[in-house]
Amino acid sequence: MDKHELLGRVRALIENIQGVAFIVPEDTGYFSIDDDMVRQVRELMAQTIEVLRDLTDFYDAESAAHGEKDESQAADGDFLKEIGAQISSELAAREVSSLAFVARGQLLEMQEALAGALKNRQVWGVASYADSGLRHVGKALIAAESAICEYEGLPANDRRWVDLADSLEIRRLYAQFRRAILRGSDPSNAVELTKWLRGAFTRIAILRDLEIYPFLRIDDRRSIKRLQKRIESWLNKEEGCSDEVGFRLCEDLTSFARLLIKINDREELREHDRQVVTTAHRMLFSPARPATQLVAGHRKELERLLGRDDELDQLILHIDEHVPEDLREPLEKLMRHLNRPYEVPVAEPSGLV
Repeated sequence: MDKHELLGRVRALIENIQGVAFIVPEDTGYFSIDDDMVRQVRELMAQTIEVLRDLTDFYDAESAAHGEKDESQAADGDFLKEIGAQISSELAAREVSSLAFVARGQLLEMQEALAGALKNRQVWGVASYADSGLRHVGKALIAAESAICEYEGLPANDRRWVDLADSLEIRRLYAQFRRAILRGSDPSNAVELTKWLRGAFTRIAILRDLEIYPFLRIDDRRSIKRLQKRIESWLNKEEGCSDEVGFRLCEDLTSFARLLIKINDREELREHDRQVVTTAHRMLFSPARPATQLVAGHRKELERLLGRDDELDQLILHIDEHVPEDLREPLEKLMRHLNRPYEVPVAEPSGLV
């Protein structure tokens, strides 16, 4: 097996994966998963694990070969001239191998978790692990393709596994939902509590009717649905639905709403925001031509950040009332945050509520 065959296998899998949309149908509480779709996801995970293993072996051998070449040239007069290039090649091969090794380990854990959920008939677990597994497969293969192309000096494809437009829309939606839920989220008596929970129930119903809702991550949808059922039970005064239960429900719902801001930790949104903030800061505060007022072009650029930060959102939403200098501190604060190293943890089913 050579590098061209390995790269071909990676690219073929990427094409196959990009044709798969794992969407779980829901209708009035009915929940189901297409068995063929789950089988397809499991096959793609298995094939990806296999190709990542072969990549690890191939580039481990490449790294070792470069090391042996270094030693054989130790007595050669040209050794000092070539040693820099040889060490660089050895490290580059090791990087491809390490990337494939780590990605394979994560997928093996995901594969085992999915198999366990299937064995135990945990329907939501199956959906969540299949959804997470498919996303990890896509990201691992695209990262591997990019690393191989860089090592081999080949042109790389500009691929994005996620749909950035969907991610941005979901972030804006989560920000609106979070703010709506947190308003008045500290009721002082049963009357205020009932009013607040009725409003929250309506807000969730609106959320679930939106076209983008099926594209929310399954764990988020699961939590939203559970909260909606708990609110409905309390409002209908079902058995055991005391005021104490209602206040606890209020706390759970507000905790969930606050957690939604973690959507900003998604890799694609961090990279997008980093680029937008850099561009916006340059547009507004370039030493050569600083902006003296905020115009439509500034608004359009900054609106791509809606949902990122509540303080910045308020400035953007009421931009006509502000001057460029009002944006300096929040933009520079965000730039510092986004430029810090960050590693997104492996997603697991949340089970928050």
